[in-house]
Amino acid sequence: MICAVSAAVTFSSLVTGCLGANANTGDTPRAYGFVGLRLLPCDVAQAKEGWLSGIGNYKDLEGHYPFVAENTDVLWGPQGCFKTDKVFIEHYLPFDRDRIDPDPKTNPLVREIRKAEESGLDTACDPSPTNKVATSRQVMEHILVCREAELVGKGRRGPFPQDSRILYREDVDDLRKLFRDAHAAGILKHDNYKLIQMVAHPSCFADNPEARELVKLMDGIAYECHQFNRHWPLETGWSRPEPVVRGAKWTLDQGKEYIFYYGPFIFKGFAGYYDFVERDWLYKYWKAGLPKRNPKMHYYLNAFPHANCKRPVGPESDPHSNLGMMKWLIQEIRAEPNAQGRPTTPSAATE
Repeated sequence: MICAVSAAVTFSSLVTGCLGANANTGDTPRAYGFVGLRLLPCDVAQAKEGWLSGIGNYKDLEGHYPFVAENTDVLWGPQGCFKTDKVFIEHYLPFDRDRIDPDPKTNPLVREIRKAEESGLDTACDPSPTNKVATSRQVMEHILVCREAELVGKGRRGPFPQDSRILYREDVDDLRKLFRDAHAAGILKHDNYKLIQMVAHPSCFADNPEARELVKLMDGIAYECHQFNRHWPLETGWSRPEPVVRGAKWTLDQGKEYIFYYGPFIFKGFAGYYDFVERDWLYKYWKAGLPKRNPKMHYYLNAFPHANCKRPVGPESDPHSNLGMMKWLIQEIRAEPNAQGRPTTPSAATE
């Protein structure tokens, strides 16, 4: 899991005007999907443990990411100063039993959804009681779900050896029934939620006929594209463009949602790192045909500090930070491309 084009690109103030006052209003149909962010570190206690020290904390950077705070669509983690009310989560099926807990009063997924739906946004950054954002409740946008027994080393693996994360048919049925029961009991606001199959293989779900039929029961796919381990290098690694693009296009062709769950990323000090490597990879994916602007095509940054990666959290004015990359990605996805196919942006050296 987990941190270049030569003189790559950064951020153009011209692009900001194209985004409108708030990208999350939903007043007009979107030509592009969501841009989301997995937030870490989670809290000060974890930072003090050492493995998260030295990279900063979103809450401690109040006022240093106004653009990202205003324009991020979906989050997973502590709220910080972000303005969106949309959240997503990762959920792993149990490791100590073959099926989920069917009781909505004790099921951990129901508990997590309810916690989000009962939580308002963090008011520390804007405590005004008249601020509607500060008093709104969170909306569970996507539930990224999978079986993780292979990685963890225990529990029931999914039905497909090539990608053991994929659920069984009964898993999907159990989850749908769980939502209905929880809603009927007054525990959850809705009787169904978007189940996004989180996969390990870039195209098994599209290439295998049996897998295709199973994932069609769900609402979409989330593919984790890391820059570590078997994913490196891009040209020959697990996340090479051809199967990634094939899987993404198949998913969208089915009318499903596709989340390119990008990261964790390498950073300075890791073999193979070069300036803006994470942006270079995305440019190569887009050139290879990965859809960039599609209402059901979402880009979520998995800014997890894998392998003690010391990429800083922010501020957004630092193009090498997680927030700096988030700003760049929002602008890339939402800006109208120029004749060369990229937004007009100054050199990174001039930011």
